[in-house]
Amino acid sequence: MLAISTATKKAMIAIEAGGKRVFCQVQADCRQSEKMMQELHTMLVKNKLTLSDVGNFGLVIGPGSFTGLRIGAALIKGFAAGMPEKKIAPIPTLDLMAWQIVKDVKPKGNFSCYMSAQSGLFYGATYNKKGQKLEEEKLITAPQILQGKESKFCLAEEAFLPYGIEITPETLLEKALEREKENNLVAAKDISIKYIRRSSAEEK
Repeated sequence: MLAISTATKKAMIAIEAGGKRVFCQVQADCRQSEKMMQELHTMLVKNKLTLSDVGNFGLVIGPGSFTGLRIGAALIKGFAAGMPEKKIAPIPTLDLMAWQIVKDVKPKGNFSCYMSAQSGLFYGATYNKKGQKLEEEKLITAPQILQGKESKFCLAEEAFLPYGIEITPETLLEKALEREKENNLVAAKDISIKYIRRSSAEEK
């Protein structure tokens, strides 16, 4: 399994192959494609692996950075080109965040995950204490975040709420493998990105 996330400022790569598990976080900024390729190449060479060794792929499909999501999808589709037997495990960003919260915090009740959508808007979704989604991702305003009594979490790197969580590459790999085990896989051509909102260019 090769799982990647380019949805947030901290991009991630996680690999399980040849009896090894290797992980990397990348401060990608605006050069995600270049940096991800460099880091992945280094990881494969250092561990004497090739793309053919990693099996299926995991991809965080959003919401998140428009540019990052497009880069991630393009990378995975490029890796899978010519290898139709390889499938993709799609992982929503907020679901991955919720799984990290369950793992680290062990919430006693329902909770909500939020991340910035820029321009004073936020992506949000609510989960039960097991990390199962109770309502689909939606676009909301800051005052709407304050409604409701459930626990509220944001990404640690965004820090607009008192409780921030940092998603780890280990959790990314765990959930990609879990989806693979559940046969929650799609062909590369069928990957659908969760943009939720239109890009700034489209809104203008």
